[in-house]
Amino acid sequence: MILLTTTKSANRGENGNCLATALASMLDLKITDIPEFEDMCKNTWKPALHEWATKIGVNITFTKSIPKGFSIGIGRHANGLLHAVILEDGAFYFDTNGSGKFYEEHKYCLEVNKLS
Repeated sequence: MILLTTTKSANRGENGNCLATALASMLDLKITDIPEFEDMCKNTWKPALHEWATKIGVNITFTKSIPKGFSIGIGRHANGLLHAVILEDGAFYFDTNGSGKFYEEHKYCLEVNKLS
């Protein structure tokens, strides 16, 4: 896994791309290979994520439980915004914004698995 850091940040007035960064890191892709889910509205980004993942042979499952192995954790950051990080067995592994502050309140996980 090549760990990448965000190229867009809410601290700079942009919609942060922490989810795209986590996906790119876990799937060994470039951030530019990931659709800009951060710029999609609340009702369209999840279906777009599943459609994109299916096209590249990846299954993404949203879960409230903590998966074994690597997953993407979504939680409320200290700045009040949702933030995506990489977890390993539920423990913080890598903070996509590079600050090491991760998030304060866990919300859910995304299991990311390449299909055979």
